[in-house]
Amino acid sequence: MKDRSAIATIKGYFYQFDQTIVSLLEASPHGSVTVEGVEDIDLDDPSESAFVQCKYYEGTEYNHSVIKDAVVRMLRHFHAAGCPSAQVFRYRLHGHYESGQHKLMLPLTGDFVKEHFLTSTKEKKVHRVHEELALTDAQLTDFLALLDINVNAPSYDAQKESLAKLLVREIAGCTSDDAQTFFYPMAINVVQGLAVEADVAQRKITKVQFLKAINRKDVVFNAWLRDFMGREYFARMVRRKYFSHGKTKLPKASRFFVIEMGEEFEVVKASRMLAELGRKFSHTEHLRTPATDRFCPYVLLRGLTPEQLVELKESLWRQGVAFIDGYPFHGAAFSPTVLAEAPTKERLWTLKFVPDEHQLASTIAACAGSLVEVYDFYRGSPLDNARVPKGTGPHSIKSDSAYLLLEVMQA
Repeated sequence: MKDRSAIATIKGYFYQFDQTIVSLLEASPHGSVTVEGVEDIDLDDPSESAFVQCKYYEGTEYNHSVIKDAVVRMLRHFHAAGCPSAQVFRYRLHGHYESGQHKLMLPLTGDFVKEHFLTSTKEKKVHRVHEELALTDAQLTDFLALLDINVNAPSYDAQKESLAKLLVREIAGCTSDDAQTFFYPMAINVVQGLAVEADVAQRKITKVQFLKAINRKDVVFNAWLRDFMGREYFARMVRRKYFSHGKTKLPKASRFFVIEMGEEFEVVKASRMLAELGRKFSHTEHLRTPATDRFCPYVLLRGLTPEQLVELKESLWRQGVAFIDGYPFHGAAFSPTVLAEAPTKERLWTLKFVPDEHQLASTIAACAGSLVEVYDFYRGSPLDNARVPKGTGPHSIKSDSAYLLLEVMQA
């Protein structure tokens, strides 16, 4: 029961986050949203402004008691503001329930609200909120004119489907796959980041700011989001964002894969990942492959000892994986120029090892006339931007595993 309860709670949070995203995407260009302000969502928009509370009970029957506290809280807010008859902000309850929606009779009347929402009994004592607040019938009528209750809100999946369509509509060039694989996780991450801000002023975001935020180039998600969405989903998202080339062949480029290994190093698993990396990101060799079409990936493994790196290279060598590490001969100094040399028909390297972070910038500089891409798969701290030349800032990809790249290639 505890596990199911926890899942339902998490799903409720995501339902609220999804509704927040929908509110932003449906807003006018000048609209904004405050997350966890007066209510779950405070929508401030020239076309429609509202204080919105979300309720998601897919396994629960609707009863008036489920939304009673929310209605009272909204009424108290209205009363504290002086019961303004010209208030612009509406009060909205957005809820999904398994059944029982027929119990709510709309439009609401003052007597119905007094009986079912504003009256309670505790220890045989009757308490009436409207009497406590000395609310007149006219003031209650003004409040009800601002109150919208929807107990037939879409299900979690239906709302998510609508959200994806809005992303396609609002983001230029966004496809349905892009919406689900990349932009939706980014949108959730942005909203969750706002929700944890202590200062309510920092929990506000405009539609323009939101769209800009979810178009960020990097992929940095919180661990709880990756866990909720699943590792496989996250791996597919990273692959689609950075390594999807459709039906065209892999374009030539100097691709640098920086991988933080640390204590997770396992020679068998690491060698399998690097062998797959060399296979996936090297050119396809044919009988008449032009020399200018040959390329292979660079790899920099952070957090390995010299002994571990030698052990890994020995494993790859025994498997027949051809690689180069920038040392022309035993005892020689590292040569970025040697490492940057393209594979040839006689020397079909599939991997190039950058010894450590200090040699990264010089190796990139040696890749003259080539498109350079740096992918930083980090666990603790991202690669220092000072390690790469200006104009080649890395794609920072946070992971809780040293072997995320293997999962990405297999996704």
